[in-house]
Amino acid sequence: MGRTEATVVVGGGCSGALAAIHLGEDPAQRVIVVDPASREALGRGAAYRTDDPAHLLNSRAAAMSALADAPDDFVHWCREQGLPVGPADFAPRRSFGDYLHDRLNRVAFTHVRGVAVRITPGGAVVLRGGSAIAADRVVLALGHGAPAGPLAITSAVRTHPYYVGNPWSPGALDRVPGDVPVLLIGTGLTALDVALTLSGRGRRAPLLAVSRRGLLPQPHLTRQPAATGGFTYDGTDASGLLRAVRVYAATQPDWRAAVDAIRPQIDRLWWQLSVDARQRFLRHLAAYWEVHRHRMAPEVAGRVGALLSSGALQTRAAAIQTIRRGERGFVVTLRGRGTLESRQVGAIVNCTGPGGATTSTLGRALLDDGLARRDATGIGLDVDGLGRLIDRSGEPVEHLFAVGPTRRGAWWETTAVPEIRAQAAALRRHALERHHVLDQRDQHVLD
Repeated sequence: MGRTEATVVVGGGCSGALAAIHLGEDPAQRVIVVDPASREALGRGAAYRTDDPAHLLNSRAAAMSALADAPDDFVHWCREQGLPVGPADFAPRRSFGDYLHDRLNRVAFTHVRGVAVRITPGGAVVLRGGSAIAADRVVLALGHGAPAGPLAITSAVRTHPYYVGNPWSPGALDRVPGDVPVLLIGTGLTALDVALTLSGRGRRAPLLAVSRRGLLPQPHLTRQPAATGGFTYDGTDASGLLRAVRVYAATQPDWRAAVDAIRPQIDRLWWQLSVDARQRFLRHLAAYWEVHRHRMAPEVAGRVGALLSSGALQTRAAAIQTIRRGERGFVVTLRGRGTLESRQVGAIVNCTGPGGATTSTLGRALLDDGLARRDATGIGLDVDGLGRLIDRSGEPVEHLFAVGPTRRGAWWETTAVPEIRAQAAALRRHALERHHVLDQRDQHVLD
């Protein structure tokens, strides 16, 4: 009889669901999902549990299958549910959360409702409260960390009732008044989601979105032409890569086609860059890549454009120098290029985007215990090509894997469904190969 392996997946959001879905297809795997949420919430994560119909996926439905070997699965599921979603459409994010939840519940797994705070060298997952779960393999699917925000957010600001530190916390935006100006810290997709939600509640005061560069995500085209010809680059410096991308984009019918064609190569390109080049990219180029790579659905772009035209949403390229509590909310000092401006706002929503795995309780414990180290850029946990964590001595930990945003830093393109799905499929293949080797070893011992 073949042996059964216990795999503990830490995290029940999108990354955890994709890992469990693929591993759960293997009858030799006993999959345990550790997450503090209820079983009904599994698979949804922060991004996909929203009830706001204005929140759409920023990728077409054709790219969003949970199954590596069935690329049309999400589209077929939508049709089965009677949802008018075709391959080229941008579905409501809530619908995708329902889909992941449904697909997760079609595989066998055990849900342990708890918070993982440590992993022992032997692989046991220790929960808050002291209980532990033995495992042959642990998969860290920690998702996105809580937003960090600028240093100007002091404890006095953080404890104000009209400061929202995490807009994805259930009900967080309900306490934002509709009759006071609101500062949105950030101008990315999170800020636009918040702007759409707040503006849909009959606001009588403007929203001001601020980031250092003031860049908004670019829109998708209604119909996207395909790239003509592939992209190649074999250098190790960021400047050379930027020049090569610009030359390639100039040959394409639209820059979006160039970005989409380059995307599958991003991790190879990232790994071949020198550490200095990666750090230069993060300082000077990452913000520009992100607004072109993570685009708005056309319908969202139309709504955002209307808010900007009416003045209901304003944007500024500025750094937040100070925030202090005032009589009617906050007084914010913004430093632009050669300017210094003071603004009074009634509420603040931190839309800076997610933090990293190293800021979580479990991430810090892994670093402290030597089971993990930071990647070369310092923004995440270091992993090898299989997704195994690299320990303090520089060696891969055989039983400890990461999927999704937990890999960010060592890998760059690791936060979207197609990439996480591929990681989950690769993890399943690795588990199958290892199980085959162990079965052969056990059979040899018996013989």
